[in-house]
Parts: sequence; C-alpha cells; structure tokens
Amino acid sequence: MIKKVFFLSKLLILIPFALFLSNFSALAQKTNVWIVNNAEKAKGIDALSDTGKERAVDLFKALKHDDVQVIYITPKKISAETAEPLATRDKILPRVYTDSVQKFAQIIKLNFIGKNVLIVANYDTIIPLISALGGETPFDELDKGDHDQLFCLTIKSTGDVDCTVRYYGKKHHINEIPQSYILENYSQGIPGR
Repeated sequence: MIKKVFFLSKLLILIPFALFLSNFSALAQKTNVWIVNNAEKAKGIDALSDTGKERAVDLFKALKHDDVQVIYITPKKISAETAEPLATRDKILPRVYTDSVQKFAQIIKLNFIGKNVLIVANYDTIIPLISALGGETPFDELDKGDHDQLFCLTIKSTGDVDCTVRYYGKKHHINEIPQSYILENYSQGIPGR
C-alpha cells in the first residue's frame, strides 16, 4: 500500500511537469518562411531560361541545409521550375496557392507552426505577402527584374516576426538592399549590440 501511494505521489508530480515541458516546447516553436521571386523566364513562353534554370539550382544550394518541409508555388510553370531542384531532392510535392495574399498569409500562420516553408511567388505579391505575415522589408515594392533576393521570415511563438533579405546566385536585381538595412541586421546578430 505504501509503495502505491509513493508511486501515485511521484506520478502526480511528473504529470504536471511533463505537461509544462510539452507546452513550453509548443510555445518555443518558430516558423521559418523563405520567399523568392520566380526565376528568370525565357522570352515568349512560360518556362525558365537557361539563367533561370541556374537560379533554381542556386536556390536549392541556398536552402539545402534548411530542412524545407513545405513548398508553395503559383500556378505558373516557371514557379514550379524554380522550386523543382529542392522539391525533387526532398521529395516534396509543391502546393499551388491561388488565394488572396491575406488569406494565404493566414493559412501559413495557422497551418505551419514550427515548419520551414518555401514560397516561390510573383514579384508583385512578395512585399504584400511579407507585410501580411507581419514582417518589414527595406523595399516598398519589387521590380520584375529582382530575381536574386531571398527573403527569410521567422515567425516566433510570441507573434513577433523577424525579416531578413540576402542575395543568392548570380547578381540580377533592380532594387539594391540598402546598406543601412544590411548593417542593422548584421549588428543585431553581434553579441552586446
């Protein structure tokens, strides 16, 4: 009888502790969302140019160690081709999004907590999508020639969103990332700043 009481008392202590730990890990989850423009298109057809195919491989190289679990693309063939090298390697079937930017952002925030998501988007929806997800960018809008910018949003369990942007692959952009934005984001990563 004493052993049963001792066992039950220990169990009553362990159960709340286990629940606390499981809630703590759920709260600590963050969602990473990478957003890129479709790679360069061939003239006159909905397919990537040779440069665009190289950009798709560069995107794969930029994200190959980031454990992307979900890929969203637009209905355009160039969007699917941009994601293809990463999707093929990781055996991910890209999902096509056609919702409004606001609705799509809600889908990402609600359904992919703690996941790593790649979105291959049209240039004119990238900045509105980042804003809808709660991020801030150094640009008011992108140009259709901005192909080498990789935006990364980290959505924390608190609702705070960090947004960074960097170049990948060969240079091909109209809008430069402002030097002040680069320095601000670099200094945030330095201890003591």
